[in-house]
This record gives sequence, structure tokens and C-alpha cells, in this order.
Amino acid sequence: MDPATFFSHPACTAQRHYEAMRAFYHEGLPAAEAAKKFALSPIYFKKLRFEFAQALRDGVLPFFTEKKPGPKEHHTDEEVVQQIVALRKRNFSIADIKSVLDADQCFVSLDTIDRILKSEGFAPLPKRTRQQRLAVNPPEKFSAPLSESLRASDEQFLTETGAGPLVFLPLLEQLGIVRAIADCGFPATSQISDVQSVLAFLALKLMGGQRWSHDSRWNMDRALGFFAGLNVLPKSTTLSTYSYRVTRQENRCLLERLSQIFQDEMEDGEFNLDFKAIPHWGDDSVLERNWSGSRSKAIKSLLALIVQQPATEQLAYTNAEIKHRDQAEAVLDFIDFWKQGRGKAPKLLIFDSKFTTYQQLNQINLGPDNIKFLTLRRRGKKQLESIAAIPNDQWQKISLQRAKGKYQGVRVHDARTTLRHYEGDVREVILTDHGREKPTFLITNDFDMPVRDIVHKYARRWLVEQEIAEQIMFFQLNHPSSSIVVKVDFDLTLSLLAHNLYRIVAKHLSGFEQCTVDTIHRKFLENGARISIEGNSVTVYLKKKTHLPILFELPWMKKTTRLSWMKVNIQYASGTAS
Repeated sequence: MDPATFFSHPACTAQRHYEAMRAFYHEGLPAAEAAKKFALSPIYFKKLRFEFAQALRDGVLPFFTEKKPGPKEHHTDEEVVQQIVALRKRNFSIADIKSVLDADQCFVSLDTIDRILKSEGFAPLPKRTRQQRLAVNPPEKFSAPLSESLRASDEQFLTETGAGPLVFLPLLEQLGIVRAIADCGFPATSQISDVQSVLAFLALKLMGGQRWSHDSRWNMDRALGFFAGLNVLPKSTTLSTYSYRVTRQENRCLLERLSQIFQDEMEDGEFNLDFKAIPHWGDDSVLERNWSGSRSKAIKSLLALIVQQPATEQLAYTNAEIKHRDQAEAVLDFIDFWKQGRGKAPKLLIFDSKFTTYQQLNQINLGPDNIKFLTLRRRGKKQLESIAAIPNDQWQKISLQRAKGKYQGVRVHDARTTLRHYEGDVREVILTDHGREKPTFLITNDFDMPVRDIVHKYARRWLVEQEIAEQIMFFQLNHPSSSIVVKVDFDLTLSLLAHNLYRIVAKHLSGFEQCTVDTIHRKFLENGARISIEGNSVTVYLKKKTHLPILFELPWMKKTTRLSWMKVNIQYASGTAS
């Protein structure tokens, strides 16, 4: 190669990476231009920057370190090796040995156990009969320790899948979530405080657990216990008993505090409201029958109100104590809740035709707060017949901003009309040619909003059903732990908190802002870790994962955070502790 072009046209990969980092950090070239100049993808360039900065923090000189070819050396603690050897002498199989080690919080892979046994000269076990396998007699059940406040001491412990909730700890401190929980008067026990109890539930919500009774997945996990300031999380019986003691007043208090905490995310004052029928599968259920759209029939269920802020996809309010007799009043209850917590009324409420009655719409319209509503009009025979009498020149065509789909344009008719039990006129927008067999009738008391905005806002309201479906899948709303309403209401309140925390995390993950909670959990947070405690300093060493460099772009992952309620400092790193 010509010496004059050696530096501008790097031939090997290491030199190309070096020149890319030099161009970005030393010459000040923008990331996109530096990546393009040296034929690197933007995502790989971000990963390269993360590994470069991590190497400097670890005191390693990148690009100039001699690499040793060949397989990496494996190091396993001598005590673990001796334990594996002792178990094999008792005719334990590799799977049996791993089960025993896992129960002792010593996570060793099957390949590592196999390598150790071969290096110690053990031959593979011959095929065994059923009687021989039963004769091994491994421990049938390990007793989990009782849950108690964490006593910080110099130690290290592992988790295979419970590292995800630990990522939220600095966010809880930053937003003041723990202070909000402490101010709401939740029940406490002689061993566990109110904050620790609620955080224990929140840890399981962030994990997406199906049932509290599935405690064999987490009742020995020290990392989940650390999240709540405990040695381990309480058992299923304790959690179930605790939830009976929580009242709607305490849930409402927490919802009010959360509305203040997330106020910057919900300043536009627009809300989608919808009901969700949460089924109960017990034979002796005494619950009311509510219509379930997913099953197209009425089922024994709890009727829950879910309110979503469409701009941020965060949830603003939940209530699982809705009865048939006060179903129409639910919208007024939300208005009172929002005014009490925020000191001002919502600006726009969007809901479907069966959400409330025309009398309640009239009450909203005549109220002193100038609240606007947007809803569907119940479609009757007279409304359908009246469309034929509308002249063609009174229709206009607008285009909907859809990413995909056949129907990009719709015909609309904008006029005034009257409703029964409603004083004055309402604005009626009729939609046709929108992909549905019958026209859609939208009504609102906002006469100034452009008709295009009216159509777009209600079209976006349909996304709230997708948001509820997401909660059903990840937060298991279709599997309530009880038919007791107070338990489900508490569960729904914590689902709201967990959902909003996930949305904040997603907002900071470049390229993943619109991903569902399940996707964020699977790609970023479903991970193992080693937690190292030294004095009042805690380091969480997250296992390497494909999207881990992007996770470390979160602002709180780059610095040490003081957790005031546990009086420790927490920081995050990649890899394993020494």
C-alpha cells in the first residue's frame, strides 16, 4: 500500500475501528458521518463507542492490546469443582448436578459441568433404569428463607432472570416514586414496611409474572428481594393476604401522586377512556356480567376503567370498582380525580358510544370547566336514512395519515345536530369510504377544531384497545388473582405504574420508542446479573446481551445513583464481577 493512503484507507478491521473513534472523538466528526466514512452501520458504531468507553473505564488500552489466539481459559471456583465431583460420585447426572447448584444460587452451565467432569476423569453415566434414577434421591424441595429487611454486608449473589427490575431503581429515585408510596398509607407488617411491601408487588409486575402463586420462580431470587430492600420477596400467601388489606382510598391516593409525578408527560390534557371486562374463572363467581368484545358475549367479570394519554401512551387512571349502576358516572369520577390531583380539569375526553349517556355528556358540556368530548353517536335507522338526503357538494374528502392500509382517504360531512336529553347543538361528523360497511357518526362539543383533527384524534383513540391488549398479555389482566375487587384494583394500580415506567425507558431507547412492553422486556431487561455489595456501594454486573450497549445509553445507567430509601449507591456495568 502507498504510505500516503495508509491512514485514509485502513486495511484491517482494528485500524478501521481506531480511525472511526479518532474521527469522532478527536476530530469532532458527527457519528453518522464517521460511521459512513469507515463503512460501519450506525448501530454497530454506537456499540463500538460503548465498548471503547468501557475499555477506558476498565483501564484497558484498546486497539493496541495484543490478542491471544485460541480458546478462552475457563476458571471455576475450586469449591464448585469439588461439589460437582462429590455429586457425580453419588451418581448424579449433569442435569441433577445443575439443579442442586442452582438451588444454592450457584449458576453453572451444563457445558461447564460436563467439561469439569471430563477433566476430572469421569466417564459418562451409563443409561440408567427408572429405579436407578430414583435411587439418586436429590433434595425434593429447598426451603426459601423468610423475607426480612436487607442487612447490607459485603457479599455477591447471582440472578439468572431477575436483573430487569434493578434497572428501574434509579428511575424510582429520580421520579420520587418511593416517597409517593410512603405518603399513601399502605399497610405494613412487623417485619416488612409499607414501601417494601408495595415494591415487592412492583418487582413481580415489572417481571411480567402470571400468578403470585407461581412463587417457585422467584422466592429464592436475591436480586428481586434487593429491589424491594429485602433479602428475598415475600411468599405467595403473604402477598395474597396483604392485598386484602389495601383499600381503594390508598390506591386512589397513589394514582393522584403518580398523576403529579408524570405531569410533564401529560400536559396536553387529552385522554382516551375505555372499559375492560376482566374475567373471573371461578365456578362460584358472584360478579356481574359485562360485555367482552374479545369474546362477543357477556361474561362474569370485573369492569375496569382504563384511561390512557394518547400522546405518550402512558396510563393516567384505573378503577376496578365499576358497577352497572354507576357505569355512566365513571367519566365524571375521572374528571373529579384529575381536578383533585392536578388542580385543573382535562381538556378533551375521547370514548366510544356506550361509555356514558347523553345526560352525562350534557352535564360535561354545561360544567364550568369547558371540557370537550369526542365520541361516537349511536347509529340508528334514522341516521342511516338521513345520509341519502345530504347533497354531494356538502361532503369533503380528507386524507388520513396511515403508515399502511388500503383506505387513505375518507369522505366526511360536518354539520350541527341535536341529541335527546342534551341541551343545545352538538357537532356531528359523518365518515364514509373509510373501510367499514356502515358510516361512522362522530359527535363533539368542540366547534372550533378542524374536521381533519377530529377524525385523526378518534382514529388514534382506537389504539387504546391495542394498549389494553398489551397489558392483558404482559401484565396478565385476564388472570386476576381473585374475584375480590380490592385485590384486582390494587393489581391494576401497580400495572399502571409498571406500564408507565416501561414507557419512560422505551422513550430513551433509540429506535425502540414504539415497541411494546413485552418487546422491551425481552430484548433489554430479561437478563441475568451478578450483584456485588461493598459497604454502601452496589454494582450490578449485567450479563452480556445483544442490545445491552443500547440499554447503557439510558441516562441513569451511566452514573452512580444514591437510593435514599436503602441508603446505598448503585451503579451498573457489563460483564461479571471479579
